[in-house]
Amino acid sequence: MNYVDSHCHLNSPELRGGIPAVLERARGAGVVRMAVIGSTLADSAEALEICRRYKPYGLFSVVGIHPHEVKDLPAGELPRELLDTAALPEVKAWGEIGLDYYYDLSPRAAQIDKLAQQLEAARALNKPVVFHVRDAYDDFWPLVTAERAPEKAELHCFTGSLDDARRALDRGWKIGVTGMVTFAKAEDIRAVVRELPAEAILCETDSPWMSPKPFRGTVNEPSRVPLVYRKVAEVKNMALDELTAQVWRNNAEFFGLEEKTRV
Repeated sequence: MNYVDSHCHLNSPELRGGIPAVLERARGAGVVRMAVIGSTLADSAEALEICRRYKPYGLFSVVGIHPHEVKDLPAGELPRELLDTAALPEVKAWGEIGLDYYYDLSPRAAQIDKLAQQLEAARALNKPVVFHVRDAYDDFWPLVTAERAPEKAELHCFTGSLDDARRALDRGWKIGVTGMVTFAKAEDIRAVVRELPAEAILCETDSPWMSPKPFRGTVNEPSRVPLVYRKVAEVKNMALDELTAQVWRNNAEFFGLEEKTRV
C-alpha cells in the first residue's frame, strides 16, 4: 500500500538534520507522498527548498504563518515574501493558519487579524487552506462565513467536537487525523472519526509531534503515518486497503495532485 502523510514538519529542528534518513524510512514504510508545512516566513521558505531538493520522495509544500507566530509579523499587509512564495504552482496550499487559544502564544486580536488576512490571500490565489484551530472554534466559525470561507480547507490535527466536524463537512472540508487517534484517552477523537465519511479524511503525523502508540513521547516522523491509517480503519471498521485508497484520492483532490502517479 502507498500512504500519504498530509502534514509533517521536516523543516523542524528535530528533523531537519536527518532528512535523508527520515525519507528513506518513510519510503520503506510505503509513505510515498508528504506535505511539508510552513509556520513562519523562514520555515515556509525552508519547506519549499526541502521539497525541491527531495522531490523524488513525493514531497510538496504548504506555506503560511501559524497562529503562534503571527505576533512576529509586522502590522499592516502580509509580507511580500510570503505572498510570492505562496503563489508558486509547486506550493499546494496555504497553511497552517488559524487560532490557538490553548497556548495563547500570540495575542488573540493579532491571531484573528492575521487569519483574516491570510484567508483573503489564499482566496485571491485560489489555494486550499490548512487550518490549525485549538480551543478557539467560537471565534473561528464567525471568521469563515460564506463570504470568506475557502472552497477547499482542512481542519488539521482535529481536536474539536462532533458539531465542529459536522460544520466542516457541511462546507465540504477535510478533517486531519493524527496519531492522537491511537491514544488511550482519546475516545472523543475516535468517536468523531467513527462518524466521518471516508471521503473527508486526511491522515497525518504532524511530525515531529503527535507520535502514535507505541511511540508516544518520542520524535515522530512520516514513516509512522501507517499507524494512523490502521487505527482509523479499525475505528471505522474498514479494510485498510480500502481506507488507504480513499485517503489517497482525498489528498489528490485536495492538494491538486496527480492521482495516476500512485506507485
